[in-house]
Amino acid sequence: MQKKLIVIIVLLLGTMLFFIFQNSSLKNENLTLVEQNEQLKNEDVHEDTNKEAREVANDFINGYFNYQDKPTKQDVESYATKEALEQLQFDDSEGLEEVYGDSEIESIQSSVESLSLYEGQSLDNRVELVVLFDNRIEVNDLSSVAMTIMTLEMVVEEDQWKVANLTYTQQ
Repeated sequence: MQKKLIVIIVLLLGTMLFFIFQNSSLKNENLTLVEQNEQLKNEDVHEDTNKEAREVANDFINGYFNYQDKPTKQDVESYATKEALEQLQFDDSEGLEEVYGDSEIESIQSSVESLSLYEGQSLDNRVELVVLFDNRIEVNDLSSVAMTIMTLEMVVEEDQWKVANLTYTQQ
């Protein structure tokens, strides 16, 4: 009888120790999963933030390069800082005299085609974007396409993404 009681007690102690270790192991696994979940949530927020920056960049490019006669400041000023706006030209035929000579420029139309945005370096409130697109320009019914390579520095200003600096070349 005593042997049976000792065997039962040993089995109960063994079972208790097994469940205690199992519980400890599950707690550690749970902590690890909670930490991984937090990291994934932070990455999702980062991706959403950069998505907003890309959307603003897209709207900025379409606002500036899609125009009839000349680009208008009103189409881009909500997407750019004052410093970036100072880098842009809003006069009708500035620079076109060199290309078209003395011939009178009657109409100008510009449009964006095949726009692609690529993300560069990124921080919480700053993102660098590289943009490739074809800029179709039609002057006096004469059409040409310039491949445009642009770098945009996006920053958060007044809780909104804006273009802070830009450089571009057209080929």
